[in-house]
Amino acid sequence: MHRLRAFGNFSPRLPKGIAVSYRDDLKKLLDDVVRRYLAERGVNEAVECRLETPRNREYGDFATNVAMQLAKSLKKPPFQIAEEIKASLPANSFIERVEVVKPGFINFALKQEAAYDLLRAIVAAGENFGKTKLGAGKKAQVEFVSANPTGPLHVGHARNAVVGDTTARVLEAAGYDVTREYYFNDAGNQMRNLGLTLQARVLEALGRSAKFPDDGYKGGYMIEIARKLVAERGEAAASETVPCFTEYAVAEILKTIEADMDALGIHFDFWFRESSLHEKGMVDAALEKLRARGHLFEEDGALWLKTTAFGDEKDRVVVKSDKSKTYLAPDIAYHEDKFRRGFEIVVDVLGGDHHGYVPRLKAAVAALGHDPDRLKPIIIQMVTLQRGGDKMKLSTRSGEFITLKEMVDELGADVVRFFFLMRSPDSQLVFDWDLALDTSEKNPVYAVQYAHARCCNIFKRAEEVGHVWPGTGKSKLELLEEMEERDLVKLLARLPEVVNSAAAGPEPHLLVSYLREVAGAFNQYYTMGNKDPRLRCVQPDQPDLTNARLSLIHATRIVLANALRILGVRAPERM
Repeated sequence: MHRLRAFGNFSPRLPKGIAVSYRDDLKKLLDDVVRRYLAERGVNEAVECRLETPRNREYGDFATNVAMQLAKSLKKPPFQIAEEIKASLPANSFIERVEVVKPGFINFALKQEAAYDLLRAIVAAGENFGKTKLGAGKKAQVEFVSANPTGPLHVGHARNAVVGDTTARVLEAAGYDVTREYYFNDAGNQMRNLGLTLQARVLEALGRSAKFPDDGYKGGYMIEIARKLVAERGEAAASETVPCFTEYAVAEILKTIEADMDALGIHFDFWFRESSLHEKGMVDAALEKLRARGHLFEEDGALWLKTTAFGDEKDRVVVKSDKSKTYLAPDIAYHEDKFRRGFEIVVDVLGGDHHGYVPRLKAAVAALGHDPDRLKPIIIQMVTLQRGGDKMKLSTRSGEFITLKEMVDELGADVVRFFFLMRSPDSQLVFDWDLALDTSEKNPVYAVQYAHARCCNIFKRAEEVGHVWPGTGKSKLELLEEMEERDLVKLLARLPEVVNSAAAGPEPHLLVSYLREVAGAFNQYYTMGNKDPRLRCVQPDQPDLTNARLSLIHATRIVLANALRILGVRAPERM
């Protein structure tokens, strides 16, 4: 197992099967040094040293502002504190220099040899590079899409689906045991309207007169479902009860939803019916628990939850004066069940119209006796489709909306997944349909995929000229002397950090931003200096340099493939 060089009394190691960067090791060292520095001065303050990557390479590889964090409590200028912390650092073998710059930043520059260690670590980890132990031994649940089974999924659901599944993938890469769950409302008046709609469509299909319900579902999909039912049961279909029509419609719509998810590479571990909460008495049990904990009160004939005691702007009704339950009541029971199942982290991927719902949901979780910080909501903002500079009308053959299936059929799953992750979920997204159709490197997902295919092509070029790469272990990496090569290695080594950051948020879009940065840095390096860029990396008259550069290309290929895999996007070898 490869180990990082020891320095002072601090001896960092690579966890088995997982490569990390020097950032983690340097952070641990700084945390230890600052802790001793404060203790020697009689200051009892917990401070976490944050390391950033300076935009200007002249400032080194890492920088911390910890001295400025301590200036108030120590009553000293941050520049002086930074100098004292620098003097406290033990001798080490991978830091080339440590500099203090005003007003109190401490900058660290790695030695060239450190980049070689990182490159070897990436190659040694292979497909495991990027996987971390952040959530090792912990269970996480991601509940997403959760659209009611009243019609096909449209593009608004597509962003929710992609963000939810990618969040699950990121958490898995960070070591969590993840359950993907789809929760749907199969009870209430809208389900009855669905049954009445199918009943009307069945009668029409049989040539009979039918009154279409006022709040019925007018989509063409209901006509198709009716025709299928008539084909199966003939005239007998007309005599079914409304609940039977509802059950049949829900089953058919769920098949469509599952097929749409499958086209995006999304599979749920569990489909949770709201009706099961009522049938099993779980809603009443959750309310009784809240009552026992003293968080319910009656007023104006209704039952209220004291959510203001947990930071909500006002208390919320859970049972109306007519004794019917509000939609918050089953949600409370559902989240009680989530925590009962032992999930350390519960991620709810919600639509933008639920932004104000989050505080009351967190308050309910706290009232149940659970840590509300374990509930991590992701709010999905609106998507606007744009084509030819104009906003697209949401219409299909059925005259209603663009379905998720139509989007995937025309653009492909890779494009759909990547585009929906290019911005933070809580930001509105303009989906450029023209750009999504573009198959050149102007298309962001193709730019990344081309970079991976280009790496593979370089190795084919080596085979064509008869060069046999001996592997990274036997390559003279010290020949990688260019600044661009060193910078690329440092960037590649950040994948585990990005995975941890994306999982901690959760912020899955961070992985897309990172991939685009890697692809850009690699393409810039690849095209430097030669009319045929492949000649830069494969030079038959310089076999040692070729081997070193092939090692760098191989590490780049590993990082691109691993990060794309986490996103659920293909890493093609040819394009």
